Amino acid sequence: MNATAYRSERKSAACHVGALALAVLLAVMSGRAHAALYKWTDAHGEVHYSDKLPVEAVNGATTQLNRQGITVHKTEAARPIAQQPVARTESEEQKLREAERARVLAARRDRALIESYASEAEIDLAKSRAVATIDGQVRSAYAYLAQMTKRRQELEDKKPTYAPRPVPGSLVREIETIDAEMGRQNEFIAAKEREAANVAARYDADKQRFRELRAAASGSVATTDSRSASTSTVGITLTSAR
Repeated sequence: MNATAYRSERKSAACHVGALALAVLLAVMSGRAHAALYKWTDAHGEVHYSDKLPVEAVNGATTQLNRQGITVHKTEAARPIAQQPVARTESEEQKLREAERARVLAARRDRALIESYASEAEIDLAKSRAVATIDGQVRSAYAYLAQMTKRRQELEDKKPTYAPRPVPGSLVREIETIDAEMGRQNEFIAAKEREAANVAARYDADKQRFRELRAAASGSVATTDSRSASTSTVGITLTSAR
């Protein structure tokens, strides 16, 4: 016997057994006033009939039959519960909040830029004023350095006049004080020069962003005008056709 014939014979036998089981259960049920019959399929695809629904069939598709073997109710198989999305970790939530904050700040900067300047020339003027203020501070620091350098040289020139006596401690301490102050002034100048470069770069970036925003706004207006013109043309054409 080949495999196909074997499967066919087995299926026929299973149907015969199922029908026989159904007939027996119906005969038993006929003597019960409120008896119910359930038809269900197990995990292997085998059909079963029983007067009570087993636990393993609760979530599967079932058919309820009356005493005459007629279907009176069907129950669909229970759908698997969808897996809830995994909650984001605290670090992911933090990144999302930071990204949203950055987006809001960027939008505010863009709005402030458009509202603060009417042209790129105004940005250039603001840049010149800001850099000029810092340059003035640097020039003052250089002038102060020149004065301290001169005073220090005067003190150095006095040292030989005390020979062979020791140089007074007050003179030595004054030179040390001048050296410390000159060091602070040099640091101040270097910091201000960096600040001037950063300010200039920031204004240049603002100018570039201002140009982009104006170009985007102009493009939007041009698109709107083009659509309006197209609509007007269609209206004129339809009117002429009448």
